[in-house]
Amino acid sequence: MNPKEKIYNQATFDEEHLACPHCGWDGTGAEAYVAGFYGITKYKEVLCPKCNEYLGNLSRERSFGDDRLDTQIGPR
Repeated sequence: MNPKEKIYNQATFDEEHLACPHCGWDGTGAEAYVAGFYGITKYKEVLCPKCNEYLGNLSRERSFGDDRLDTQIGPR
């Protein structure tokens, strides 16, 4: 899979194994750099902490019940 198509789950991201194809960095989601914020989109960019290479996206979890709208990402 192309890393640009990879979408990581927020609930398991800290333990997720990541590897940078550009510089060879190897580590976990907890060690990666996460950029962006959820106010504009439902994803954050995951970047290599060593060279800033783009590694994929981190998906925002829904934080409200099924019957409520999440104002960050809208209705289902």
